[in-house]
Amino acid sequence: MDCIYCECGKTEKRFLTLERKEWVPTDEVKRELEELLTKENFYADYITFSGNGEPTLHSRFGEIARFIKELRPDLKLALLTNASTLHLDEVLENLEPFDLISPSLDAVSESVFKKVNHPAKGLTVEKILEGLDKLKKTFKGQIWLETLFVKGINDSPEEVELIGREVHRLKPDRWQLNTVVRPPAYNVKGLTEEELLAIARRVNYPKTDIVCYNYLRLEDIKPLRMEELESKLLETVKRRPSPLEELEVSLNINRETLEELIEKLQREGKIEITTFGGKKFATVKLRNPDVQKKERI
Repeated sequence: MDCIYCECGKTEKRFLTLERKEWVPTDEVKRELEELLTKENFYADYITFSGNGEPTLHSRFGEIARFIKELRPDLKLALLTNASTLHLDEVLENLEPFDLISPSLDAVSESVFKKVNHPAKGLTVEKILEGLDKLKKTFKGQIWLETLFVKGINDSPEEVELIGREVHRLKPDRWQLNTVVRPPAYNVKGLTEEELLAIARRVNYPKTDIVCYNYLRLEDIKPLRMEELESKLLETVKRRPSPLEELEVSLNINRETLEELIEKLQREGKIEITTFGGKKFATVKLRNPDVQKKERI
């Protein structure tokens, strides 16, 4: 998909795909995970499969999940998915290690689905709903269905009514409402909290959450050296644009130290600051587009 709200930027049409293969070297992912998970006193609420792209398009994502469970059976696994592959038995068979799956359902009518998600050729709402049905029947863990609303695109009363019917039919453990709160791929806007509340009341699903604008709460983080802070900040913003407030919390530093670090990285041309919705976000400094294009080719 090339979702119009994606914080990772646009996906060119020629790169849209339904092909499942080993997009990232499995051994490299395992090595990084083992290095992290075997650290003394390491703990996380969840190890989450996400990232720049649909994680279930990786043909060996299930193997990686099982590797984590074998290494650290005490840790929970979560999967964030756009639900594009859940109709495939080969994907469903690899979901057993996960404790929580959060699939997306941003539209139910085909026309709105195409507007908000810009799917690869051959991917339809029918396949998305088929996959969600199969997930509900076969998955034994928690299902938190997410809908991300975009102003003027999928928030009409008619579309909300259609989405609401599917939510009540699927009966997920949670229905989570989200909206555009990070710099989006396209020039679109999010809904206000009041507008999301109105949608929640209209649908009236008893297990509904409004999840946007919340930040992670990390406790008992040991202070890091400046070199470690720099590395962790770059690793974070490389994956997605991050609000300065969120970086303060995740790095466990005050604003003065954060700004000092950001100024250094800006001088070195490694990151840049953008503003969206009145908030400042740190993002990776984009290189020459022509160079990036040649690399892709």
